[in-house]
Amino acid sequence: MNDMPSWSLTIGRWRHVHLRLHAIFIAVAVFAMFLATHDPVAGSPGYGLLGIAILLASVLAHELGHCFAAARVGGSSEQIVIGPLGGLGNVEIPREPQSELIATLAGPLVTLGILLLMLPLLLATGNSVPPLLSPLEPVGLIDGVWWAVAIKLAFWTNWLILIVNLLPAFPLDGARILRTMLWPALDYRSAGHVAVRASKFTALGICLLAWLMRDAQSADVLPAWVPLLLLAIFIYFSAQHEAARLDEGEWDEELLSYDFSQGYTSLERTSETPRRPGRSMRRWLKNRREQRRQRQLFQEQEEERQVDEILLRLHETGMNGLTAKERSLLNRVSARYRSRQRS
Repeated sequence: MNDMPSWSLTIGRWRHVHLRLHAIFIAVAVFAMFLATHDPVAGSPGYGLLGIAILLASVLAHELGHCFAAARVGGSSEQIVIGPLGGLGNVEIPREPQSELIATLAGPLVTLGILLLMLPLLLATGNSVPPLLSPLEPVGLIDGVWWAVAIKLAFWTNWLILIVNLLPAFPLDGARILRTMLWPALDYRSAGHVAVRASKFTALGICLLAWLMRDAQSADVLPAWVPLLLLAIFIYFSAQHEAARLDEGEWDEELLSYDFSQGYTSLERTSETPRRPGRSMRRWLKNRREQRRQRQLFQEQEEERQVDEILLRLHETGMNGLTAKERSLLNRVSARYRSRQRS
């Protein structure tokens, strides 16, 4: 499912961002309607539609939080692909720990804000919070009048989105937060591989939890272990995809570092895996960090040169004459200037 457009449907636009609905979300919505019509409670189909609408709005708010924060740190997003528990497409963020942390935390913070907004409304309707804290089997979720049910659904849905997205597993926010926290001590790819291993351990832990819940048959249609097992499978293969992406990025970076001015002999000389210094791992890590800093400095200088050219054309064409990529570049360099001034 790497080709997002072929696995999703366009549902609209927000400013310059295309909003798309992933096939997984559609499948979950269809299954939710099946459960709603299976339930003999009066009004269950309506509650099913209400739950789908609240889930869509909650995930969209979560993803718009990511997009807004990414734009503030100089990043951009051309599309939002909505999945059942979050977005399935990444926003473009400047490759620096602080920017990625801000953009990643923005989604869970928006979800937390919705939870805090729903909490007093939930208490005002006379409902108790603990019965709704079970992510798989909330108690009394569709009891009461429709507006009280809507409040409970909004609380439980955002609670589920929050706790799932904080798991240290790709493609969830928790893995990106873990990678960003390890980034200063390690390089980007090493931190990413640690997050990949954490994702696989998380998938294993969820499988064990599903096995422990195999005898819990409180649900009439869907036992609790089934969604747990599906989530574990999804996390594991997402971790595999992220590991492949990191390996491809490392190969691309090494390939770009070859000196082709000397012909393909330079590729042959450096095609062997470089040996790490045996004298000191600390010195090797220091050299890697310095090389990464030099590459980042060169990239920033190139972007600033491009901005100078864009600004010269800006007086003639205005903002409407710039492409989305050029506007994103202006926002990114502007955010970098503001960050330098604050520091």
